[in-house]
Amino acid sequence: MNEPDLLQRVLAALEPHAAAAVLRVATRLAEMTAAGVEAVHVGRSLPAALVELADRAQVELRAIAGPADRALLAELERPEFNAIVMGPGSDRHGYRPLGPTTRYVAERSTKPVVVVPVTGGGEGPERPFRRLLVPLEGSEPSSRTVLETLLPRLVAGVEVEVLHVFTQETQPRMLDDPVRDLETLGREFLAKHFPSASGIVLRSGVVADAVREHCDERGADMVVLSWSQHRTEGSARVVHDVLRSAAVPVMLLPVARDLGPTALPERQAPAAP
Repeated sequence: MNEPDLLQRVLAALEPHAAAAVLRVATRLAEMTAAGVEAVHVGRSLPAALVELADRAQVELRAIAGPADRALLAELERPEFNAIVMGPGSDRHGYRPLGPTTRYVAERSTKPVVVVPVTGGGEGPERPFRRLLVPLEGSEPSSRTVLETLLPRLVAGVEVEVLHVFTQETQPRMLDDPVRDLETLGREFLAKHFPSASGIVLRSGVVADAVREHCDERGADMVVLSWSQHRTEGSARVVHDVLRSAAVPVMLLPVARDLGPTALPERQAPAAP
């Protein structure tokens, strides 16, 4: 594993209800991308419990002034941060797949936002992250986002598995030999869209169901979703459904933005899986 680049950091947004889970995932993500970790809490002072947690993890923690949504987005857009880890948040109805603050940041950030589903045991494993699941629809923009923003930052030994889910509209109509032809389609898909992946799984049905079943059957440390950041488009429904059912952290990668130098920058040393 590469030595952490302290000029690049993962930002952990700590609130009392999800602090331990968020900090654990931030630490695992930092290990996976050879970065450091820094934590913030939105408020005038730091709660003692958060200070103790950060001290045990040997992570710098500081208080920032609100409002929370704008303050966290401004912190994330600073050049030293390459991603943020947040809890799902809540509103007057309780926990949501994307609470108001998390949604605000996720819909406006130019960088990855990792959401920790607290209610699903989504704080992640004690061991380092080693298996990523990437559901892709096969479009060039969504595939390019993963290739350009995530893969260049991964340390050696991280496996990336692609999950392609056929819907009724995209299901192949004519297959002479279903097993052979689907395997061929899978190889062609990887060669065109995701040549660095360690493998591909083909399924049919609903994306969120396929993600949950795959995680249950084969395991994954994190699910990586690219999305357009628009509430009204189909990708928003997929994101919502995956977050609602996921038992592992979910990384949201913005699509159709000029990621530029403020996104995860390509390093000289890291080896792609």
